[in-house]
Formats: sequence, structure tokens, C-alpha cells
Amino acid sequence: TPPSCARVAALVVIGFAPLAICALLGGWFRSVLVAMVAMHWGSMCALPSLYYAVDASCGRGGAAIRFYARTWRDLQADTEAKVLRGCILGIPVLVAALAGYVAFRCRTYTWALCVGNFNQPIEEFGLAPHSIPFRLLTAAYFTFWNPAVEEFFWRVFLHHELAEAAGYDPHEERHLVAKDGVGPWRSLLGAVASACPGRAAPLRWGVSAMYASYHLWPIMGVFRSVWWVYAVLGFFGLMCLGRFLLLLREHPQFGIPAAYVLHVWVDAAFAALALFKIHPYELGEEP
Repeated sequence: TPPSCARVAALVVIGFAPLAICALLGGWFRSVLVAMVAMHWGSMCALPSLYYAVDASCGRGGAAIRFYARTWRDLQADTEAKVLRGCILGIPVLVAALAGYVAFRCRTYTWALCVGNFNQPIEEFGLAPHSIPFRLLTAAYFTFWNPAVEEFFWRVFLHHELAEAAGYDPHEERHLVAKDGVGPWRSLLGAVASACPGRAAPLRWGVSAMYASYHLWPIMGVFRSVWWVYAVLGFFGLMCLGRFLLLLREHPQFGIPAAYVLHVWVDAAFAALALFKIHPYELGEEP
């Protein structure tokens, strides 16, 4: 497919739509729930559907159908092993996040960059009026649906369509991960080393940067003290996470199931910290 500046521009606008929706609707209604739902169903579901509808009207609908048929076949291959590998990656992340919060929270040790209580800002941004059952449903929605939508939007739709629109081969990095006779973990480690900045297509880091960008709004809301430090750290950390999830998605022995499951564990950690007071003695306000 020849490069298309118009398609690239449209996809970049779509890529920054989650950030715009979070900042505008989340800020206007002062609600993380409104921002999350509007982002999922507006920018991450409706906009790709509109993009494909326009594509189909231009006679390119068949290519999208063939791409998603291949993606579906890949999704069904060796699913159990891929899910298990995702859990092996994700469970340590959950444990590290919870332990890190306990170690670096302001109640444990007060310093300039200590982590405050995640629960209070979320309460003020729309969660305070709601009951425990509603919070449990919100946690389940965020933990299981958010990763599904995000993996489709960032690692399937945007990565593939932006690569084709810009004239890249969406699968040109397969040689990093598909090596005969090499185990999944060893090949994944080699792929991570080969995907460092400067050694991979800028497109992939660009998509990962757009993925990180919309998280700036919740970071600013949660980390109120010296939020800009956390915004910078969070942006680069999430950009690297997005790049790693893309490597998992392209790896034939990990694929979308492993990327989704790892994402579930990451979101479960945040849901536990943000939606509930996980320590019974943590009833007062953080400094």
C-alpha cells in the first residue's frame, strides 16, 4: 500500500483522541468514570469503526477483513500457553506495584516524592457517591475491559493501520522474535534488547508515545504533589510498557493473549490501589 499523508494525519488525530477526551470530558465533569467510558466507547471503538467505514467506502474494506481474519486465527493458536506466559509476566508486576506503594507511600516515609493515597483523588473525581458493589463492578470493568479495548486500539488497529498508511511493513519486526530453535523467553529477551530506541522503527515508539500520552491526565490527578515529576516518569515508563506489549503482541509464542493478560495484571494493581483502602489502618488522610 503506498503511503498516504491524509490517512497518517487521520490516524494521528485518532491516536491523540483518548488524551483529548480525558482532558476535556474528564476535566469538565471531574469524573474518571465519565472519562474512562467516553474514551473506551468514543475514541477507541467509535473512531476506528468510522475509519473502517470510510476505508470501505474507498474500496479498501477487504484488506481490513483479511487482516482481522488472520488476527483471529493467531489469537486462537496455543492460547492456554500464551495466557500462562502472560500470568508469569503479570503476577510479579502486581506484587511489585502493591509492595512498592507500601514502601514509598507517605505514611511509611515522608519525603518530597512520596506516594500519597490513591483512593482520595479518585473519590473526589467521581467515585465518592457510589457504593461498594458499584466500585467492585468498576474495578472489574477497568481490570478486564480496559485491557481488551486498549490492546485492540493501540497494538492491533493503530499499529497496523498507521504502519500501512506510512508505508511500513507492520510485521517487519517478526525477525526479532521468530527464531527457530530458540525458546520463547530467550527470544523475547533478545527482542527487547533489539527494540531499544534507535534500533526499531520510529513508528512503534510513536504509537507507544501516544499510548502513554493519555495517561498524563490521571497521573496529574492522582499525584498532586510534584505531579510533573510523576508525569515525566510515568510517560516514559508507560511508553516503554506500550513498546513491550507490542513486542508481546508480535511474538508468535506470546501474542495478543499474553499482552492482554499482562495488561490485566497491571490494571488490577492500579484498581486495588485506587478504588479501595487496602490497609485497614489507612483511614486518615495522607500528608
